[in-house]
Amino acid sequence: MSVRPSAVARALGIALVPALLLSGLGLTATASAAPGDPLPADFTLTGSGFGHAVGMSQWGAYGMAKAGFDATGIVTHYYTGTTVTPVQDDMDVRIALLHQVTAAKVRSEALDPTGGAVEVTVGPTVTLGGPLDEFRFGINGAQVSVQRVAGGQTVELGVAPTVTVRWAGTRTPGTAAGGPTLLDVVGSGSSLDSSGHRYRYGTLEVVPVSTSGGMRLNVVNSVRIHDEYLYGISEVSSSWPSAAQQAQVLAARTYALSKVSRGVRQSCSCHMDDGGGPYYDQTFTGWLKASSAKGSNWVDSVNATFASETTGLAILFDGKPISAFYSASSGGATQSVQDVWGGTLPYVVSVPDPYMQDPANPERAWTVVVPQARMAKVFGTAQVASVAVTERFVSGAVKTVTATLPDATTVTRSGGQLAGALGLKSTFVTGVNGDPGAALPAAVPTTTPAPAPAPAPAPAAAPAPAPAPVTVKQRTVSLLTPPAVTVARGASYKIVGVVRPAKAGLKAWRQRLVDGQWKTMAIDRTSPKGRYRFVIRKAKPAAAGTYRVLVVRKGNVVGVSAEYTVAIG
Repeated sequence: MSVRPSAVARALGIALVPALLLSGLGLTATASAAPGDPLPADFTLTGSGFGHAVGMSQWGAYGMAKAGFDATGIVTHYYTGTTVTPVQDDMDVRIALLHQVTAAKVRSEALDPTGGAVEVTVGPTVTLGGPLDEFRFGINGAQVSVQRVAGGQTVELGVAPTVTVRWAGTRTPGTAAGGPTLLDVVGSGSSLDSSGHRYRYGTLEVVPVSTSGGMRLNVVNSVRIHDEYLYGISEVSSSWPSAAQQAQVLAARTYALSKVSRGVRQSCSCHMDDGGGPYYDQTFTGWLKASSAKGSNWVDSVNATFASETTGLAILFDGKPISAFYSASSGGATQSVQDVWGGTLPYVVSVPDPYMQDPANPERAWTVVVPQARMAKVFGTAQVASVAVTERFVSGAVKTVTATLPDATTVTRSGGQLAGALGLKSTFVTGVNGDPGAALPAAVPTTTPAPAPAPAPAPAAAPAPAPAPVTVKQRTVSLLTPPAVTVARGASYKIVGVVRPAKAGLKAWRQRLVDGQWKTMAIDRTSPKGRYRFVIRKAKPAAAGTYRVLVVRKGNVVGVSAEYTVAIG
């Protein structure tokens, strides 16, 4: 099915954007609280969208696919001025499965009667094992120590600067001959018998890295982008329309290519992580994606984007793969990269996103009720008389929100600070207590995607089903420091907070937003009461910016704080 250009222009026109943001939610303007009026017990926030809304809207892509757009039409709408072109993608990419852990272990699992062999190389020593063997990795000075556990017996295999693991059924199995095999990979505190964390392709490296807390281990899966990596991307449902899945493949491939071009990150020994932090790259679940329900649909979608055995379709601007940002859903129009993270990218500007209003999208509208005390804390005051959206970006997302205090003074926060402090799904707040506040400042520029026939998907065998993914217990990460910190140049200051439920020894990472990526600046561990503290000495002007605190347990991200800003005076 194709969509006529005139229909596209109407569907993506400017006139729809304000309606999507401010209508259909029962919003009516109401007056702010007058002096002497009782303070509101709570504030009802209505909104739309989920995520940063920069680049492609995944639910918007879903709606566009249902309307008849192909993958090229979808991605060239969300990434302005781009083309979809075959590029070489048969290079390996390094994906961090475990980041700076104290220990790890692996075990093989056979997918057919001939599989199950695993090879572990420790310096000059090569050990061949099978599904009954468990290999454990630890730290010995600045090197990796390796043990083999089988039949209740533990054998020391030695130490080496880097340890390599290969397994049967891959491109480079070493001495591990045989049929298809999975490698099960977990940190020391997790069980190899739990679900998820299984990898079908590539090789594994265990690499020591020096951190402020001492030596740690990075566990990295090297896989080919073209198919091995993309088969494991788990960003959208395998039951979605094929065009929406293919659009996600194009974005995922392009994102990976852009990261490879930037080289290996030293802190993780990787180009990207698996989506669990610290960089929050694409969600890579390995074998779980292809082997889950309808996983063969995803494999078909990846195959449909192949241009040859060594090339795949990617999104290019000026002949280079773009930084293909994407998120779950906008609030009716996407955000420009400049409005969210600063800087400029000509292909990531605000465009209309009416198709995110598809009834299947659970994030097309939401409501949050915020108690008085919690709202007052956002603005650093004891009480708040009223709250209103005072300025919006061209997308309709909140730029500033202002609280009026009982004494009629006002305090202003950014939309990002409000969303971070309250844990909102997005900054597309459409009203506070029924008042929309500031109107859209200007029209969102329109573009007209040109639908084209989608490539025919290649057949692929349906893999065997896999168990459901392991559940990670989430925690609340609170800041006891104000959301806006101003420090004199050269002075010292502290960032303190608490994690609930409390637990000693959780890793708390202080991260700074740099060029759209979160960079870890320091690591602390929580006290028995769940408290963490960072002391920053001799503040420099270059340290000004946006920060957050990420909390990790056993290699899994379990919570993240609201964002806070630091200004150096």
